[in-house]
Amino acid sequence: MKFSTVPNESILAITVQVLVLLAIYSDLRWRTIPNCLTLPAITLGFLLNFLGNSWNGLIFAFFGLLVGIGLLMLPYLLGGMGGGDVKLMGALGALLGGYSILNIFLYATLVGGGIAILVVMANKSLIETLKKVWLLLKCIFLFRAPLAGAGLFKKSIEIPYGLAIGAGVLIYLVAGNII
Repeated sequence: MKFSTVPNESILAITVQVLVLLAIYSDLRWRTIPNCLTLPAITLGFLLNFLGNSWNGLIFAFFGLLVGIGLLMLPYLLGGMGGGDVKLMGALGALLGGYSILNIFLYATLVGGGIAILVVMANKSLIETLKKVWLLLKCIFLFRAPLAGAGLFKKSIEIPYGLAIGAGVLIYLVAGNII
């Protein structure tokens, strides 16, 4: 595997897999990823990386946490994603590091986009959704005001993004780096 600074990577691999499976289950069943799952995983990421490489491991975990949270902060602020998804990415970043979480994010984005297209098509709201996306892009690029589009999308269609993140982790573990 191509993981972090942890001395025993099998512990890390098992931790990541259990975290992702529980997050997917929770997100599909209750549409939430609870803090009791993500916050201990963040702590464990710091601990494992610290034990593996002292202060460098701690910096590695902290950077991964920041990258993981930072990647989903804008969608969260725009109301397109829940806080549990953001914290899950942060936890995975703390466990696996910034470079790994960037790859996972790219895979999860591709999977999440596919899920979103399927959900929109199943709800027969493709044209309406495309109009809203166009309006949001205008808010962001023409008016330089991304938060002006906040609240544009109603929560009538919910996509369990924990599933996309979990799929991104699985693809990353099997296929490796995308960048």
